Amino acid sequence: MAKVIFIFSLLLSSLSNAQIIINVQLPPAGMIPKDQLWNLVLVNNNSSIDAAITLDIQDAATGQTVLSAVSAGFILGKGIKTINVSDVQPVQYNYLAADLTGRYLPLGTYVVCYRVIRKDAKENVPVGDECVTIHISPLSLPLLNTPADMSVLETSYPLFTWLAPGPVDMFENLNYDLLIAEIFPGQSPAEAILYNTPVYSNNSLRITSQNYPSPFSKLKAGQQYAWQVTARNGLNYSAQTEVWSFSIRSPDSASTSASTAGYIELRNNTESSGISYINNDELLVKYYSFDKDHETSVRFFSSDGKPVRRIKQGTRYGDNYLRFRLTNEFKKKTVYLVQITDLNKNIFSASFSIQ
Repeated sequence: MAKVIFIFSLLLSSLSNAQIIINVQLPPAGMIPKDQLWNLVLVNNNSSIDAAITLDIQDAATGQTVLSAVSAGFILGKGIKTINVSDVQPVQYNYLAADLTGRYLPLGTYVVCYRVIRKDAKENVPVGDECVTIHISPLSLPLLNTPADMSVLETSYPLFTWLAPGPVDMFENLNYDLLIAEIFPGQSPAEAILYNTPVYSNNSLRITSQNYPSPFSKLKAGQQYAWQVTARNGLNYSAQTEVWSFSIRSPDSASTSASTAGYIELRNNTESSGISYINNDELLVKYYSFDKDHETSVRFFSSDGKPVRRIKQGTRYGDNYLRFRLTNEFKKKTVYLVQITDLNKNIFSASFSIQ
Protein backbone atom coordinates (compact mmCIF):
# COMPACT_ATOMS: atom_id res chain seq x y z
CA MET A 1 0.00 0.00 0.00
CA ALA A 2 2.85 2.35 0.87
CA LYS A 3 4.39 1.59 -2.53
CA VAL A 4 1.16 2.55 -4.31
CA ILE A 5 0.96 5.82 -2.37
CA PHE A 6 4.58 6.57 -3.29
CA ILE A 7 3.95 5.98 -6.99
CA PHE A 8 0.80 8.14 -6.86
CA SER A 9 2.73 10.95 -5.22
CA LEU A 10 5.35 10.75 -7.98
CA LEU A 11 2.59 11.07 -10.60
CA LEU A 12 1.17 14.14 -8.88
CA SER A 13 4.66 15.61 -8.71
CA SER A 14 5.25 15.03 -12.43
CA LEU A 15 1.90 16.64 -13.28
CA SER A 16 2.69 19.67 -11.17
CA ASN A 17 6.03 20.00 -13.02
CA ALA A 18 4.50 19.60 -16.49
CA GLN A 19 6.16 21.32 -19.45
CA ILE A 20 5.07 24.68 -20.81
CA ILE A 21 1.83 24.40 -22.81
CA ILE A 22 1.91 26.36 -26.09
CA ASN A 23 -1.34 27.53 -27.67
CA VAL A 24 -0.73 28.93 -31.17
CA GLN A 25 -3.00 31.85 -32.14
CA LEU A 26 -2.82 31.67 -35.94
CA PRO A 27 -5.63 31.49 -38.50
CA PRO A 28 -5.68 28.13 -40.34
CA ALA A 29 -5.67 29.86 -43.76
CA GLY A 30 -5.35 33.24 -45.44
CA MET A 31 -2.64 35.88 -45.48
CA ILE A 32 -0.31 35.78 -42.46
CA PRO A 33 2.34 38.47 -41.76
CA LYS A 34 5.51 37.11 -40.18
CA ASP A 35 4.90 39.22 -37.06
CA GLN A 36 1.72 37.19 -36.38
CA LEU A 37 3.80 34.03 -36.05
CA TRP A 38 4.58 35.14 -32.49
CA ASN A 39 0.95 35.32 -31.37
CA LEU A 40 1.00 32.65 -28.65
CA VAL A 41 -0.56 31.83 -25.30
CA LEU A 42 1.86 30.10 -22.89
CA VAL A 43 0.74 28.20 -19.80
CA ASN A 44 3.43 27.71 -17.15
CA ASN A 45 2.64 25.36 -14.27
CA ASN A 46 6.03 25.95 -12.63
CA SER A 47 7.78 28.88 -11.05
CA SER A 48 9.07 31.79 -13.14
CA ILE A 49 11.82 31.04 -15.65
CA ASP A 50 14.05 32.95 -18.04
CA ALA A 51 12.71 31.69 -21.40
CA ALA A 52 13.07 32.09 -25.15
CA ILE A 53 11.15 30.70 -28.12
CA THR A 54 12.54 29.05 -31.23
CA LEU A 55 10.57 28.83 -34.46
CA ASP A 56 10.96 26.37 -37.35
CA ILE A 57 8.85 26.54 -40.54
CA GLN A 58 8.88 23.60 -42.95
CA ASP A 59 7.36 23.25 -46.40
CA ALA A 60 4.60 20.68 -45.87
CA ALA A 61 5.20 19.08 -49.28
CA THR A 62 8.98 18.63 -49.07
CA GLY A 63 9.65 18.67 -45.31
CA GLN A 64 12.46 21.18 -45.89
CA THR A 65 12.97 23.99 -43.38
CA VAL A 66 12.41 27.33 -45.14
CA LEU A 67 12.67 29.68 -42.15
CA SER A 68 13.95 29.43 -38.59
CA ALA A 69 14.06 32.05 -35.86
CA VAL A 70 14.86 32.55 -32.19
CA SER A 71 13.38 35.19 -29.93
CA ALA A 72 15.03 37.35 -27.32
CA GLY A 73 14.87 36.14 -23.71
CA PHE A 74 11.94 37.09 -21.50
CA ILE A 75 10.62 36.22 -18.05
CA LEU A 76 7.82 33.65 -18.14
CA GLY A 77 5.98 33.73 -14.84
CA LYS A 78 3.73 31.06 -13.43
CA GLY A 79 0.26 30.97 -14.98
CA ILE A 80 -1.00 32.12 -18.38
CA LYS A 81 0.92 34.62 -20.49
CA THR A 82 -0.16 36.06 -23.87
CA ILE A 83 2.75 36.65 -26.23
CA ASN A 84 3.07 38.80 -29.35
CA VAL A 85 6.01 39.98 -31.41
CA SER A 86 6.68 43.00 -29.17
CA ASP A 87 7.31 40.66 -26.21
CA VAL A 88 10.07 38.70 -27.96
CA GLN A 89 12.04 41.40 -29.77
CA PRO A 90 14.63 41.38 -31.15
CA VAL A 91 13.97 38.25 -33.20
CA GLN A 92 16.82 36.67 -35.16
CA TYR A 93 15.59 35.16 -38.46
CA ASN A 94 17.46 32.65 -40.60
CA TYR A 95 16.04 32.65 -44.16
CA LEU A 96 16.55 29.41 -46.06
CA ALA A 97 14.30 30.38 -48.99
CA ALA A 98 14.44 33.71 -50.80
CA ASP A 99 10.65 34.18 -51.03
CA LEU A 100 10.35 34.17 -47.21
CA THR A 101 12.10 37.53 -46.82
CA GLY A 102 8.95 39.63 -47.43
CA ARG A 103 6.43 40.81 -44.87
CA TYR A 104 3.93 38.03 -45.59
CA LEU A 105 4.40 34.29 -45.76
CA PRO A 106 4.22 33.24 -49.44
CA LEU A 107 1.50 30.97 -50.76
CA GLY A 108 1.77 27.35 -49.72
CA THR A 109 1.18 24.89 -46.90
CA TYR A 110 3.58 24.90 -43.96
CA VAL A 111 4.25 23.07 -40.72
CA VAL A 112 5.16 25.64 -38.05
CA CYS A 113 6.90 24.28 -34.93
CA TYR A 114 7.55 26.19 -31.71
CA ARG A 115 9.82 25.32 -28.79
CA VAL A 116 10.10 27.13 -25.45
CA ILE A 117 13.61 26.82 -24.00
CA ARG A 118 14.76 27.55 -20.49
CA LYS A 119 17.76 29.91 -20.57
CA ASP A 120 18.50 30.07 -16.83
CA ALA A 121 19.86 26.52 -16.81
CA LYS A 122 23.46 25.59 -17.68
CA GLU A 123 22.22 24.67 -21.16
CA ASN A 124 19.16 25.75 -23.09
CA VAL A 125 16.68 23.11 -21.91
CA PRO A 126 13.47 22.58 -23.97
CA VAL A 127 10.38 22.81 -21.75
CA GLY A 128 7.54 22.97 -24.32
CA ASP A 129 6.87 22.03 -27.95
CA GLU A 130 3.97 22.54 -30.35
CA CYS A 131 3.49 22.22 -34.15
CA VAL A 132 0.60 23.45 -36.32
CA THR A 133 -0.15 23.29 -40.05
CA ILE A 134 -1.16 26.47 -41.87
CA HIS A 135 -2.28 27.06 -45.46
CA ILE A 136 -1.58 30.39 -47.12
CA SER A 137 -4.10 30.96 -49.92
CA PRO A 138 -5.04 33.98 -52.08
CA LEU A 139 -7.91 36.17 -50.89
CA SER A 140 -9.53 36.12 -54.33
CA LEU A 141 -9.36 33.24 -56.81
CA PRO A 142 -8.45 33.62 -60.49
CA LEU A 143 -11.54 34.15 -62.65
CA LEU A 144 -12.22 33.18 -66.26
CA ASN A 145 -13.19 36.07 -68.50
CA THR A 146 -13.51 35.17 -72.22
CA PRO A 147 -14.88 33.19 -73.94
CA ALA A 148 -17.97 33.39 -71.74
CA ASP A 149 -19.42 30.24 -70.27
CA MET A 150 -21.60 28.28 -72.73
CA SER A 151 -20.85 30.78 -75.52
CA VAL A 152 -20.86 29.92 -79.23
CA LEU A 153 -17.79 31.27 -81.05
CA GLU A 154 -17.36 32.28 -84.68
CA THR A 155 -13.64 31.48 -84.81
CA SER A 156 -11.78 28.19 -84.42
CA TYR A 157 -8.76 30.05 -82.98
CA PRO A 158 -10.21 31.97 -80.01
CA LEU A 159 -8.50 34.26 -77.50
CA PHE A 160 -8.68 33.10 -73.87
CA THR A 161 -8.49 35.69 -71.09
CA TRP A 162 -8.80 35.50 -67.30
CA LEU A 163 -8.33 37.63 -64.18
CA ALA A 164 -5.43 37.18 -61.76
CA PRO A 165 -5.88 36.02 -58.14
CA GLY A 166 -5.29 38.65 -55.53
CA PRO A 167 -3.58 40.34 -54.00
CA VAL A 168 -0.88 39.91 -56.65
CA ASP A 169 1.90 40.94 -54.23
CA MET A 170 1.35 37.67 -52.34
CA PHE A 171 3.02 35.91 -55.27
CA GLU A 172 6.75 35.88 -55.88
CA ASN A 173 6.47 34.05 -59.22
CA LEU A 174 2.87 34.09 -60.45
CA ASN A 175 2.21 31.99 -63.56
CA TYR A 176 -0.67 30.06 -65.12
CA ASP A 177 -1.50 26.72 -66.72
CA LEU A 178 -4.23 26.76 -69.42
CA LEU A 179 -6.09 23.53 -70.22
CA ILE A 180 -8.68 22.91 -73.00
CA ALA A 181 -10.46 19.58 -73.52
CA GLU A 182 -13.34 18.23 -75.61
CA ILE A 183 -16.62 17.48 -73.84
CA PHE A 184 -17.94 14.05 -74.82
CA PRO A 185 -21.64 13.10 -74.67
CA GLY A 186 -22.84 12.54 -71.11
CA GLN A 187 -19.98 14.54 -69.55
CA SER A 188 -20.01 17.77 -67.59
CA PRO A 189 -17.29 20.37 -68.36
CA ALA A 190 -15.54 19.53 -65.06
CA GLU A 191 -15.48 15.83 -65.96
CA ALA A 192 -14.03 16.65 -69.37
CA ILE A 193 -11.15 18.61 -67.81
CA LEU A 194 -10.53 15.86 -65.27
CA TYR A 195 -10.66 12.78 -67.49
CA ASN A 196 -10.12 13.70 -71.16
CA THR A 197 -6.83 14.16 -72.98
CA PRO A 198 -6.35 17.90 -73.56
CA VAL A 199 -6.60 19.22 -77.08
CA TYR A 200 -4.38 22.06 -75.92
CA SER A 201 -2.39 22.90 -72.80
CA ASN A 202 0.21 25.54 -72.03
CA ASN A 203 2.12 25.98 -68.79
CA SER A 204 4.01 28.77 -67.02
CA LEU A 205 2.14 31.58 -68.79
CA ARG A 206 3.15 34.99 -67.43
CA ILE A 207 0.19 37.01 -68.71
CA THR A 208 -3.57 36.56 -68.30
CA SER A 209 -4.35 35.84 -71.95
CA GLN A 210 -3.51 33.25 -74.56
CA ASN A 211 -4.48 32.85 -78.21
CA TYR A 212 -5.24 29.36 -79.40
CA PRO A 213 -2.18 28.95 -81.64
CA SER A 214 -2.63 28.66 -85.41
CA PRO A 215 -0.08 25.80 -85.81
CA PHE A 216 -2.48 23.56 -83.84
CA SER A 217 -5.40 21.78 -85.49
CA LYS A 218 -8.33 24.18 -85.45
CA LEU A 219 -11.10 23.58 -82.95
CA LYS A 220 -13.93 21.61 -84.53
CA ALA A 221 -17.18 23.26 -85.56
CA GLY A 222 -20.16 22.05 -83.53
CA GLN A 223 -17.92 20.57 -80.80
CA GLN A 224 -18.25 21.53 -77.14
CA TYR A 225 -15.03 22.33 -75.25
CA ALA A 226 -14.17 22.89 -71.59
CA TRP A 227 -11.40 25.16 -70.32
CA GLN A 228 -9.76 25.98 -66.99
CA VAL A 229 -6.81 27.99 -65.67
CA THR A 230 -4.59 27.03 -62.72
CA ALA A 231 -2.57 29.73 -60.94
CA ARG A 232 0.83 28.79 -59.51
CA ASN A 233 3.48 30.48 -57.41
CA GLY A 234 6.61 29.17 -59.09
CA LEU A 235 6.00 25.42 -59.28
CA ASN A 236 3.60 25.38 -56.32
CA TYR A 237 -0.16 25.14 -56.82
CA SER A 238 -2.08 28.22 -55.66
CA ALA A 239 -5.67 28.18 -56.96
CA GLN A 240 -7.91 27.14 -59.85
CA THR A 241 -10.70 28.83 -61.75
CA GLU A 242 -14.09 27.30 -62.39
CA VAL A 243 -14.48 25.15 -65.50
CA TRP A 244 -16.33 26.90 -68.33
CA SER A 245 -17.52 25.56 -71.68
CA PHE A 246 -17.82 26.96 -75.20
CA SER A 247 -18.51 25.66 -78.69
CA ILE A 248 -17.56 26.58 -82.24
CA ARG A 249 -20.48 27.59 -84.47
CA SER A 250 -21.43 25.05 -87.15
CA PRO A 251 -21.36 26.15 -90.83
CA ASP A 252 -25.15 25.94 -91.05
CA SER A 253 -25.69 27.86 -87.81
CA ALA A 254 -26.56 31.15 -89.56
CA SER A 255 -29.75 29.67 -90.99
CA THR A 256 -30.38 27.86 -87.71
CA SER A 257 -30.05 31.14 -85.77
CA ALA A 258 -32.60 32.80 -88.00
CA SER A 259 -35.08 29.95 -87.63
CA THR A 260 -34.62 29.75 -83.83
CA ALA A 261 -34.68 33.46 -83.02
CA GLY A 262 -37.97 33.20 -81.10
CA TYR A 263 -36.85 30.42 -78.76
CA ILE A 264 -36.60 31.07 -75.01
CA GLU A 265 -33.36 29.64 -73.56
CA LEU A 266 -33.54 27.56 -70.39
CA ARG A 267 -30.79 28.65 -68.01
CA ASN A 268 -29.27 27.07 -64.93
CA ASN A 269 -31.09 28.18 -61.77
CA THR A 270 -27.86 29.78 -60.54
CA GLU A 271 -28.10 32.31 -63.40
CA SER A 272 -30.50 35.21 -63.22
CA SER A 273 -32.96 35.77 -66.08
CA GLY A 274 -36.01 37.92 -66.72
CA ILE A 275 -39.47 37.16 -68.07
CA SER A 276 -39.97 36.35 -71.76
CA TYR A 277 -43.26 37.42 -73.39
CA ILE A 278 -44.92 35.41 -76.16
CA ASN A 279 -47.74 36.48 -78.47
CA ASN A 280 -49.56 33.19 -79.06
CA ASP A 281 -50.32 29.84 -77.52
CA GLU A 282 -47.09 28.15 -78.69
CA LEU A 283 -44.03 28.18 -76.45
CA LEU A 284 -40.62 27.74 -78.14
CA VAL A 285 -37.84 26.56 -75.80
CA LYS A 286 -34.11 26.10 -76.39
CA TYR A 287 -32.40 23.69 -73.99
CA TYR A 288 -28.73 22.64 -74.12
CA SER A 289 -28.28 19.15 -72.65
CA PHE A 290 -24.94 17.81 -71.42
CA ASP A 291 -26.54 14.37 -70.91
CA LYS A 292 -26.72 11.43 -73.29
CA ASP A 293 -29.96 10.98 -75.25
CA HIS A 294 -32.81 10.21 -72.85
CA GLU A 295 -36.43 11.01 -71.99
CA THR A 296 -37.00 13.73 -69.42
CA SER A 297 -39.91 15.61 -67.85
CA VAL A 298 -40.74 19.19 -68.79
CA ARG A 299 -42.67 20.78 -65.94
CA PHE A 300 -44.68 23.99 -65.87
CA PHE A 301 -45.42 25.95 -62.68
CA SER A 302 -47.46 29.02 -61.81
CA SER A 303 -45.75 32.03 -60.26
CA ASP A 304 -46.63 30.77 -56.76
CA GLY A 305 -44.94 27.40 -57.41
CA LYS A 306 -48.06 25.30 -58.06
CA PRO A 307 -47.66 22.63 -60.80
CA VAL A 308 -49.66 23.38 -63.96
CA ARG A 309 -48.54 20.78 -66.46
CA ARG A 310 -45.99 17.98 -66.95
CA ILE A 311 -44.86 16.61 -70.33
CA LYS A 312 -42.58 13.71 -71.23
CA GLN A 313 -39.97 14.89 -73.73
CA GLY A 314 -37.04 13.20 -75.48
CA THR A 315 -33.76 15.15 -75.38
CA ARG A 316 -30.36 14.64 -76.99
CA TYR A 317 -26.85 15.82 -76.21
CA GLY A 318 -26.37 19.40 -77.36
CA ASP A 319 -28.98 21.94 -78.45
CA ASN A 320 -32.65 20.91 -78.21
CA TYR A 321 -35.33 23.10 -79.81
CA LEU A 322 -38.67 22.22 -78.19
CA ARG A 323 -42.19 23.41 -79.05
CA PHE A 324 -45.14 23.24 -76.67
CA ARG A 325 -48.79 24.03 -77.31
CA LEU A 326 -50.20 26.00 -74.38
CA THR A 327 -53.71 24.80 -73.56
CA ASN A 328 -56.50 26.52 -71.64
CA GLU A 329 -54.83 26.17 -68.22
CA PHE A 330 -52.36 28.92 -69.26
CA LYS A 331 -53.88 32.39 -68.84
CA LYS A 332 -52.80 35.63 -70.48
CA LYS A 333 -50.80 38.22 -68.52
CA THR A 334 -49.82 35.56 -65.95
CA VAL A 335 -46.22 34.52 -65.28
CA TYR A 336 -45.32 30.84 -65.58
CA LEU A 337 -42.12 28.82 -65.17
CA VAL A 338 -40.96 26.05 -67.52
CA GLN A 339 -38.35 23.72 -66.01
CA ILE A 340 -36.14 20.73 -66.94
CA THR A 341 -33.91 18.80 -64.51
CA ASP A 342 -30.89 16.99 -66.00
CA LEU A 343 -29.43 13.65 -64.93
CA ASN A 344 -27.10 15.41 -62.45
CA LYS A 345 -30.08 17.10 -60.72
CA ASN A 346 -29.21 20.51 -62.18
CA ILE A 347 -32.35 22.57 -62.83
CA PHE A 348 -32.75 24.66 -66.00
CA SER A 349 -35.71 27.02 -66.26
CA ALA A 350 -37.20 30.14 -67.81
CA SER A 351 -40.10 32.42 -66.92
CA PHE A 352 -42.66 33.42 -69.57
CA SER A 353 -46.01 35.16 -69.93
CA ILE A 354 -48.60 35.23 -72.71
CA GLN A 355 -49.37 38.80 -73.79
